[in-house]
Amino acid sequence: MRMIPAPETFGCIDSVAELRVAKLLAQADLGVPTTCLYSLRLPIHEYKRMSEVDFVVVWDDTVLVIEVKGGRIGRRDGLWTFTDRYGQTYEKREGPFEQAASGMFALQRRLMDRLPHLDVAFGSLVLTPDQELDRDLEWEPRQHAGPRAMSVRALEQALRRARSFWHERLGHPVRGGARKELLTVLRPDFDRVPSLAARAAGLEQEYVQLAERQYDLIIGVENNKRIVCTGGAGSGKTLLAVETARRAAASGDKVLLTCRSPLLAGVLRDAVAGSGVICGALAELQGASSADVLVVDEAQDLMDVDALLQLDDLVQGGWSTGRWRIFCDPNNQANVDGTFDRQAYDELAANAVPIDLPYNCRNTSPVVLQTQLLTGADLGVARAGAGPVVEYKRHDDDQGAARLLDTQFSRLRQQDVDLADVAVVTLRDRVEDSAAVNSKAFRTGLLTNRPDPRTKQSGTARLVTSAQIKGLEAAHVCLVDVEEITEPARLARLYVAMTRPRISLWVAISETAWQQLEQGSSERTIP
Repeated sequence: MRMIPAPETFGCIDSVAELRVAKLLAQADLGVPTTCLYSLRLPIHEYKRMSEVDFVVVWDDTVLVIEVKGGRIGRRDGLWTFTDRYGQTYEKREGPFEQAASGMFALQRRLMDRLPHLDVAFGSLVLTPDQELDRDLEWEPRQHAGPRAMSVRALEQALRRARSFWHERLGHPVRGGARKELLTVLRPDFDRVPSLAARAAGLEQEYVQLAERQYDLIIGVENNKRIVCTGGAGSGKTLLAVETARRAAASGDKVLLTCRSPLLAGVLRDAVAGSGVICGALAELQGASSADVLVVDEAQDLMDVDALLQLDDLVQGGWSTGRWRIFCDPNNQANVDGTFDRQAYDELAANAVPIDLPYNCRNTSPVVLQTQLLTGADLGVARAGAGPVVEYKRHDDDQGAARLLDTQFSRLRQQDVDLADVAVVTLRDRVEDSAAVNSKAFRTGLLTNRPDPRTKQSGTARLVTSAQIKGLEAAHVCLVDVEEITEPARLARLYVAMTRPRISLWVAISETAWQQLEQGSSERTIP
């Protein structure tokens, strides 16, 4: 059976029961032309009545609404109880059959308004994949299918029975022949490109699951005294640094977690609050007593003689015999903030157990691909799913870049994106010199020079440098002041900026930089 949207675009689905049913419906063959529409991608704020419909199966002569209820279901004293896979129980007066009927009638009214000459049968079917329901006066047997229907062939039979039931209940033959006309009306709702806000939740859940898998790599070697964990941007290094620090503190050790950036240190401090871990930027730890375990995040920023000597004093036994774990990207993010001494790094790494993080857990596939094409850097295997395409906008000068940025802000707001989830990253040394300060957004306060991500203000984006956002992230990134991309230092900044977004990336690029891209090798092709 044809499925709209296509199953390969589903991404992460919260409901295990719905996913199971969707896979079966996609394989079903009812012997006549049919199409199944899945409301997975309907934004919850649009078409409220429609968003309550799980599936709609459309024949030439029938529209069948399917309500899926996973978990355990019960009814007592007029109340329905629903227990999910986590053991959480909810009570509702409206049961699944009432929900299915209300969704059916709402859909029927909407379609009849659009297609007044429509002559088909409308019906509903309740699927409970995890539990059989006892016979009840509230519904007829052909209005329900339980666990025994959870195979392709059994589900096909359940659909045919439900279709037959609703035609018999209608009591007269219908003209039918309306499937194409119905899909013309329904498809724009079910197969629309989801807004950025609607797509964010599913992607965020994928990121968490991927980062948790990366942590398995750390657990296996935590009994080693010294660990060097390397990975590209988005590989989950900061999350793992926090978790390994927490675990060490929970075992009774005195643990010190540090980095170079005060902004990142603030985020780390919040992450380990209540765990007993001592956290601060290295500059803030002057005179601190040594710890049992030292954890360093973004360690490539602290690979100079002075920083290494200070860190040596912060762990019992120092670098040579102490217990420490450093997390770094020595290849692509070095020398963006701080100084990276390759020889010093190699000496440390030779005295530790190496761990390489193979997956990118932050960035979507389009972001990983475009970053690799522009910078040549290896970000690991992209595992976070398909997000929106990376957008490039060319301009001649700062005023042109500012106008483009204002247009992008308008688009983001139309997509229901809270500007608090947006970071504008400049590749220039100071935010005061960025083209973004010429934008209307900056003049009116929609964009502010507020680098600390912990001070989010709804409706206000933040303007930061690549050094300020390194080690941090944002749901949506607008990259400005991309003017020169041939110098290694510029490429490193570009790499850092392009790998910050979890959802979308937009790039305002100068004509000069664009020409540099076009003159580059064939491996760096821009779409």
